[in-house]
This record gives sequence, structure tokens and C-alpha cells, in this order.
Amino acid sequence: MNYFPLTKQQQDWQERAREIAARELAPRAEQTDRTSQYPQVALDALKREGLWGLRVSKEHGGLGEDLLTTCLIVEELAKKCPSTAMCYKMHLEAAELICRIPTPYQVTHFVEPMAKGQVFTTIAGGESSGAGDNWTPSQNVSHVDKVSGGYQMSQIRKSYVTSAGHATHYQLRCRVGASSPQSSVSQLFVEAAKVQWNVVEPWHGLGMRGNSSSPMMFSGFVPEENRIGPEHTVQNVTNNFFRPVVALTYAAAYLGIASGAFELGCQEIARKFPSGSRRLDNAVHQRRMAEMGTQIEAARALVHATASAYDQGRAVGQLPYMQAKVASSEAGVRVTQDLMTIFGGTAFAGRLPFERYFRDARAGMVMGMANDVAYQGMIPLMFPEGG
Repeated sequence: MNYFPLTKQQQDWQERAREIAARELAPRAEQTDRTSQYPQVALDALKREGLWGLRVSKEHGGLGEDLLTTCLIVEELAKKCPSTAMCYKMHLEAAELICRIPTPYQVTHFVEPMAKGQVFTTIAGGESSGAGDNWTPSQNVSHVDKVSGGYQMSQIRKSYVTSAGHATHYQLRCRVGASSPQSSVSQLFVEAAKVQWNVVEPWHGLGMRGNSSSPMMFSGFVPEENRIGPEHTVQNVTNNFFRPVVALTYAAAYLGIASGAFELGCQEIARKFPSGSRRLDNAVHQRRMAEMGTQIEAARALVHATASAYDQGRAVGQLPYMQAKVASSEAGVRVTQDLMTIFGGTAFAGRLPFERYFRDARAGMVMGMANDVAYQGMIPLMFPEGG
């Protein structure tokens, strides 16, 4: 359901995304999870639909869709294959900055090609702790050396790079110069074909098994034309349009896990056993289904209202985006946990895909700003004077 009013265009996109997900993602989702196979075929299907250029402006050849439409599409994709939805969501996140503040060079070489399906990107942001500990994120950001015509990377380690080794471009966070403080961050748009990179270790996740979220190492020269925005200014330009897209596309992905599992649960719980009885006849199961539906609709209404406020320029501050993210990811965890309980041994035996949704949902608690960190970050926004 959609309690938040959608325009006819938004409803059409929602239905179109639902059809694409059912046709292209759903048939491959089980194999993607079972084999940890990167969902390239599904992502190529999204390319054919023009969705790689979803947030690229119409001026530059893209679809130029708003953030609410973006959230609707990501949710529908995540209902059928969370791994594909996460790879796609990370592309949208990585594309946002360069699509909003491109130079003329970047429009020609990156933004317009993205609209044509020639650029698929991702974030190489967080650092790993270094050799021997590639999976523990570090709070530090490595530096690049400024050289004639651009920047020189030297064995920069990045942790949990979604679509590692598969993206054509990486948005890489760095400091320019070894003496730059950690608070002085810059962004480079790195062309995979023109630098040296390697995937340090393979991805074997509990969930999201197809998203190839591995640590990577980068070396090589990046031209100055590939820098996004002025040096040292990334923090100044991200709050207004980058962080909302990050938070709300995460929210939409985990909302999709919750709603996708719930929709399947609604079908299966009403199915009759040979005796004629149904799981739905159990009063405890009825209560659980009602609670799940309520939590999903509450999270969805928050996501849609927040995205709409952003699209209309009404949102002030980061608090609503953070709340939408934690509400949606916790809905994913709660819903999939309760469905595993309702369907018991059938679910734990893997006879229904609730177990896959259950594992995928757990990533929402620790990814894209862990919920514990998000809650802590909400306090100064709620009590700006110190409470």
C-alpha cells in the first residue's frame, strides 16, 4: 500500500520497477545468493531500461527522476533481489555528486555516458585498517600526492567496496597531500580501466552475498579533471544533497527486504494444508502479521514523506533521513525474524526464501552508518543546545 500520495508518474515508475524486478531479478535471486554470483545480468537489464541514468538530469540525457521515485524503484528491486538492489543503490549514491556538480569535462566524459549506460559506479570511501586486517574499517582517510596534471595514488586500501572489481568507475575519498588534516576530504572519480587496482580478498557475506563488497587497493594516476568539486571541500557540499540520497536509498533497500518478505508471507500463510487448516488460523500468527504490516507501512510513510520533503526543498537538517534509515532497516530485521518464526522448520530448512531475506536484512543494522552510530548522531540534532 501507499498511504503517501504519489503522482501518476511516480505510480507508473513503481509499477514499471515491479515488472522489471519480477521479470529480471526474481528468477536469478536464489542463484545469486547460493553461488555468491555478482548479479551482472540483472544489472544489465536495469541498464537496458535506462535506469543507470535515473538521477542524471534530462539536460544531460538521463531520466532526471526525483528522490521519491528513486526510493520507489529501489524498494521494488529489493523485494526480489536485495543483492542487485544494493549494487544499484550504491551506483546511484556514487553518481549523485558528479551528476549534481559536474564540470563541462565531466559532463562529456562521465555524466552523459552514464545516461547511456556506459558508466556504472560505486563508492570507495571507507579505509581498511591495513595489511592483515582488511575487514576492519579505519577512521582515517589516505592521502594522494598532487603531481603535474593530477593526483598519484599509491596502494590506497578501501574496505567493503560494493561491486568491487565490477564497476567501471569508483568515487574515491581521499586527502590531497600528506599534511592535509583528516577533516579535509576530497573526491576523485577513478576510471577503473586507467589505474591499477585489485580485489584484496573475496566477499563471503552472511547476507547480500551477490554484491561483491570486498576490500580493494588502488594505485595510479588520476587526472585533475576527475576531481569532484574543489579540493578539501567534500564535507561542505555533501550535506545538502549527497547524504539524503545515501540514507534514503539505504532505507528503500531495507524497506524492500521487509516488504518483499512480507508479501511472500501473506501468500504462504493463507495457503491450506492437506487437512484444510492454514497458518493464518493461529491467533498468534495473526497478531504477528498485523504488527509486521503496521511496521512496514510506518517505515514506508516516513521514507516517502522525507523523500518528498527533500524533493520540494522543505527538509531541514539530517535528522529525518537518519530516522528513515534506522526505521526501515529495523523493520527488515523484525519482519524477517518474525516470518522465520511463523514458518518454523519450513523456513529454516530453506524450503522458502525467508531465510535469504533474514540474512540480507541483518546488513541494514551495520551498513550505511550503523544504526548504533545513527542513533548517537541523532542526539545533537534533537538537542542542539546540549539538552
